[in-house]
Amino acid sequence: MNGSEMTDGIEADRRPWSARRPQNVLLSLVFIVLAVFLVRQGVLSIAQGEGGFVPYLIIIGGPALACYYPWYFVFRRFGEGPS
Repeated sequence: MNGSEMTDGIEADRRPWSARRPQNVLLSLVFIVLAVFLVRQGVLSIAQGEGGFVPYLIIIGGPALACYYPWYFVFRRFGEGPS
């Protein structure tokens, strides 16, 4: 066994369960669907004149969830640099 094989094994061990396939794809899709529903709910609340400032936060937070969690589950490299 050479050094690169050992590094690959360590890398795989550092990835949390949620960041391994197929969980990472499924969880990313769940968060994207959740973000769509949050934005929809925010727009409906604004259209009905309810909620004040909160629907605007929901509209901002939904896409933030849809960007951050797929990045975390699919693209983030675990074990590189400070955590």
